[in-house]
Amino acid sequence: MNDLALALGTFDGVHKGHLNVLFETKKLENEGLTPAVLVFDRHPQEVLSEKKHFLLLSPSEKDRIFKENGILPVNVCFEEIKDLSPEEFVLFTKNLGAKALICGENFRFGKNSSGNTEILWKLCEKHGIIFRTAKSEYFEGSLISSSRIRELIRNGEIEKANEMLGRNFSYDFPVSHGKGNGAAWGFPTANQKIPDDFIRPRFGVYASKALIDGKIYPAVTNFGVKPTVTNSGEAVSETFVLKFDGDLYGKELRVELIKFLRDEQRFESVDALISQVKQDSKKAVGIFDCSK
Repeated sequence: MNDLALALGTFDGVHKGHLNVLFETKKLENEGLTPAVLVFDRHPQEVLSEKKHFLLLSPSEKDRIFKENGILPVNVCFEEIKDLSPEEFVLFTKNLGAKALICGENFRFGKNSSGNTEILWKLCEKHGIIFRTAKSEYFEGSLISSSRIRELIRNGEIEKANEMLGRNFSYDFPVSHGKGNGAAWGFPTANQKIPDDFIRPRFGVYASKALIDGKIYPAVTNFGVKPTVTNSGEAVSETFVLKFDGDLYGKELRVELIKFLRDEQRFESVDALISQVKQDSKKAVGIFDCSK
């Protein structure tokens, strides 16, 4: 790879602040450079800390967002670069073909996070590399960050999280076979098991969108353990896609959460559950129509 404008950061969630970095990178196309982004195989915190880290995006969703913004992902093993000094890291990017480096205002890099934007600027100047920074983004008076977004998602404040992301929180995990109860009760659902390292939204029911074969449908998503039916303790996303008639197994399904409707609950009867799903569906369609 040659002549890259290389965006730097963890891009955990690719929120509005991260998008500013990508937009700044894209501008360098005018100077004949290929917009690219350095992508780690594992989140740095997962490697550097014993604290469990929860992702805001699946790798495939992250790649999709990069490509939709015209940015080439450059994949790197974080273990191989985590102990590089700031200057060694800059030379590493130069060997990848970077002619320009772009980052956010609070970017840290190098072993023990010893490098900052001032150090990066000086090293870029020394090694003949273009250097750019992108402005930070704020929401409700505070800096947008992945940690803030995680907290909002855990609390079910999905609308605020979506504001900071600049898009709807989404996931695209494989559709797995369930017990078929939903289909028997008149509302077939797509079950998606959530990986252990992915963020857990507040357990409950959400108005959502489902993307199937390039078309968007209104949907209702229950995120939790399905207490009325199984209560297995395993976190599952169960989505009832409205206005869709077909088999979802084997299809690519992206679910986007739009609004938290209610907490997950255990119903005393299947009839009560069916009645509530109908109410949830009606609300979801209204919210979907307003979100277009």
